[in-house]
Amino acid sequence: MQSTDISDALDKAIEYLDTSESDEPRVEIPSDNTFALRMRMHRFIKSFKIQMKDNESVDENKYNHLKIIEKGGDVVITSSLEQQPLILKTDEGKQL
Repeated sequence: MQSTDISDALDKAIEYLDTSESDEPRVEIPSDNTFALRMRMHRFIKSFKIQMKDNESVDENKYNHLKIIEKGGDVVITSSLEQQPLILKTDEGKQL
């Protein structure tokens, strides 16, 4: 039952993060035990990736861009695609 709930929650989070007009979209999940919930989500993502590896009709990497952290009494899900880009500089200090 928990795997189904986590799967539904992550799918809803992806849908919201992908369609949100906000500059910094995020989804917050209140929890009494944020560490345990975050770890269950990470285990689910890892299991999903392993199980769907050979299934051509499913993208096993669909959860890879999610960033899941604890903040206060919430588990916060954001997209790593929305983070600031890397800035490359040469040894001379010029930006590439």
